[in-house]
Amino acid sequence: MAGGPHTSGRPSLLRWLPWIAMAVVVVVALGVGTFSGKPRTDEQRIHDIESSLRCPQCSSQSVVNSDTPSSRGVKVIVRERVKAGDTDEQIRDFVASQFGREVLLDPSGKGFGALVWGVPVAAAVIAVGALALRFGDWRPSAIATTDADRDLVADALGDLDGDGAGGADEP
Repeated sequence: MAGGPHTSGRPSLLRWLPWIAMAVVVVVALGVGTFSGKPRTDEQRIHDIESSLRCPQCSSQSVVNSDTPSSRGVKVIVRERVKAGDTDEQIRDFVASQFGREVLLDPSGKGFGALVWGVPVAAAVIAVGALALRFGDWRPSAIATTDADRDLVADALGDLDGDGAGGADEP
């Protein structure tokens, strides 16, 4: 009994069990959301691509919601490229090469654009990990209050009364 009840490692595993369960749920939910569902039709693809492109003449309107001549031109390009069998990313890259990268409403998931998606996720994971490390073994009742602590608080409260003595021994 020299090691106490926490020597087997079992209580620390039980403490982490809710966190492990939550991580499994998040990974499964992300997997289901990413890999499930029926394949999109060409019309759904066209709508999704047009929704991700900014109207070249408008300040913040997507191509799908705009009826300007340049938006109609982008819609024609998107339809032709979908019929030709290009991927969504190839179509977005082609339109960006014709009208400039500012027509992309959301950054790509490759290269420098991956930082826009990855940095906030990494920061959140690091923050949660740091909090778990910091507060992982924190126990509010683990520190016993001593008489010296009580005297220190009493002296500090005595200073607040305005007597100026500060709890110091008087000569």
